[in-house]
Amino acid sequence: MIEVEQLRKTYGELTAVDGVSFTARPGEIFGLLGPNGAGKTTTIGCISGLLEPTSGRVRVMGHDVVREGMAARQALGVVPQEIALYDELSAIENLKYWGGAQGLRNPLLGERIQKVLELTGLAPRLEFYEDVNAAVRSFL
Repeated sequence: MIEVEQLRKTYGELTAVDGVSFTARPGEIFGLLGPNGAGKTTTIGCISGLLEPTSGRVRVMGHDVVREGMAARQALGVVPQEIALYDELSAIENLKYWGGAQGLRNPLLGERIQKVLELTGLAPRLEFYEDVNAAVRSFL
């Protein structure tokens, strides 16, 4: 369940979200509709923990996204509108960043990165590393 209570997000003088409240219950299909600039992306950013609300409260499966961010993020999946990769980072660095954002640490992080690299056909590019965990550690 996602619970948003009086969510407010400001950037200096600009108010991007002002007093939004809603509950999305398990099994429901819930959407945010509105024109460009209405605060939909900012609201999703606050729910997912990528942005910290200026005020209000957001809970995911009972976990406050500010005080219990890791638990909230682990209970939530987000599919971004744009590809969420950083061009200036390598494949391993991108996977390490996003895995770390979800609370994964070595050795599990290295195992997951290895699996993703194998699934995408990128694992052969790591031949120069003894193992992926060594590669991941090199970017810590």
